[in-house]
Amino acid sequence: MSAEQVSIAVLNQALLGAFGHGIHTCIVVFALWAIFSTKERRPKARNIMVFVIVCLYIFATLYVASDWIYAIDYSVGKESGSLSFVLYRWSGVVFILNPSIADGITIWRCWIIWGRRWSVVILPISLFLAQLVCGCVEFRYILNYTIIGYSPSELNWTMIFLSCSLGTTLWCTILIIYRILTVTKYTDDSTSTRIYRRIVEILVESASLYVIGLIGFMVLVTLNVIISLYPRTLFLSVAAISPTLIVARVASGNARPNDSWRAGNNNASSLRFRSTVRSISVDPDDELSANIDLEHGASESTNNCQPEGIVNSENGSGEPENRVTEGT
Repeated sequence: MSAEQVSIAVLNQALLGAFGHGIHTCIVVFALWAIFSTKERRPKARNIMVFVIVCLYIFATLYVASDWIYAIDYSVGKESGSLSFVLYRWSGVVFILNPSIADGITIWRCWIIWGRRWSVVILPISLFLAQLVCGCVEFRYILNYTIIGYSPSELNWTMIFLSCSLGTTLWCTILIIYRILTVTKYTDDSTSTRIYRRIVEILVESASLYVIGLIGFMVLVTLNVIISLYPRTLFLSVAAISPTLIVARVASGNARPNDSWRAGNNNASSLRFRSTVRSISVDPDDELSANIDLEHGASESTNNCQPEGIVNSENGSGEPENRVTEGT
């Protein structure tokens, strides 16, 4: 790479990062507005999710800011040993944190939806731990390398890190969708089927955004050419947008659940949504009584409950029986 090509690439990287960060900012503002404008009592787990998406946004902001500082200094001819270059290299920790936090949230959702079964998430957790180890090794190379671009060792560890992240995301998303579709087949209720389909759509949209960005980044990193510098900041924004997008859509009411998945000892399982939708009794093999929640997984107290009539599908009768569900 010539000095002019590198200078243009550094500037384009900063511009592309600012563009992605602008989209990220809009989604974060909308998500926070949707969450705090509602009058419903916010459970503790939702507050934790708010904290997480704000942290993701702050990390992405710091990375974009360091990119801009370095691009300005590089354009005026400052050497690679400048303070801006040191900040630019240290901002590489955000490249490890944001994808790792996003993958951790995905594993947590998968664990919750599968009734807190550790056996289901053993493989994703193993990939996640390998991802963290590779990320730490990669960051060491980032700090020690003093040339713009990827060193051979840094390139290898980056590819392993991204591959583990890709495997974690795909595996957990497939498990979550399979779980929802498995429960759906036990009911013929068209309204509930539409709700399940909407949930699957949200998961697929969020996962697709992250996976497409991840695969594109991996391809460009493998080529290790001048354009390989461009997608790094954009990928960090995509990694933060993916979990934020789910929170935003759930908070806006597009897929509002009631509580969380709760492990139970009942013979039947139920996925209960808003009180505007009646409960559906299903009969899967596991003994799970669950409330689906894409946004959080903590149990919530059942104060302000009211009886609701449902149809008992086990005995085939159409007589409603009372079940306590949470009121809106």
